[in-house]
Amino acid sequence: MKYFRPLSKSMIEKLEQCRQSELQKFTKKPFTIEDMNYAVAPLFKRGLIEIKRENVENKLLHCVHVTKEGVEYLEKLKSGTQKSNS
Repeated sequence: MKYFRPLSKSMIEKLEQCRQSELQKFTKKPFTIEDMNYAVAPLFKRGLIEIKRENVENKLLHCVHVTKEGVEYLEKLKSGTQKSNS
């Protein structure tokens, strides 16, 4: 990942919420651009999310998905937090 300023707390929260939404297999509501608010552009530019057009309940929505890089970023944050709490 090329250099960018660190993510803000709210951007990290949105990324985590998007990932949790993906992991909940029984929830049919996808995470959309509207759910991300202003965090779409910074996360997209960093390659942490991707946007796909999906048909949900007969509506075409722009759904947000966490990329492999985004998952790795969240794992690094989680492991860093666990080390600092030890």
